[in-house]
Amino acid sequence: MTRRALTLVLIVLGAALAAAPQSAPQDTTAAPPPQTQKKEAPADEAFDERAAAAVLGTIRNGLEAHSSRLLLSAFDGDKMDGYLTFQDQIDAYFTTYQSFRVTLHIVQTSEENHRGVILADFQMESEPRDGGPISRRQAQLRFELERGPKGWKIVDFNPRAFFS
Repeated sequence: MTRRALTLVLIVLGAALAAAPQSAPQDTTAAPPPQTQKKEAPADEAFDERAAAAVLGTIRNGLEAHSSRLLLSAFDGDKMDGYLTFQDQIDAYFTTYQSFRVTLHIVQTSEENHRGVILADFQMESEPRDGGPISRRQAQLRFELERGPKGWKIVDFNPRAFFS
């Protein structure tokens, strides 16, 4: 290769490198990796059957995992009237029964006055800790939800006696 050709190649390579986008060094201390960041609910997220299924799935998963904490995470304790009484009711329910099996079917979802509404058929089998007969309950529950920073949360439901 001649000196002139070599100079031309170096100029072309230099120009290509100068035109390439430069990436800034990544600061790994600024934010946790994307998989550990909590996803906030978008401000315009509409209430639909997918949102309803996610909330009711949290209730089912909390019951079947025997985790009152997971179950109660579906509820908004700050906006729900009688939340502390409900929390005590759930704790007593988990103390009485050692396992749960839940079947649910969403009958209807709607949005009324900026609240999501779910009408769902619930069936639950609860196995007592003392080895007595399995308790079976079936009811149609109506849930009212409001969207907050962490997504849709239950602020009211009827009949509340279902979990007592």
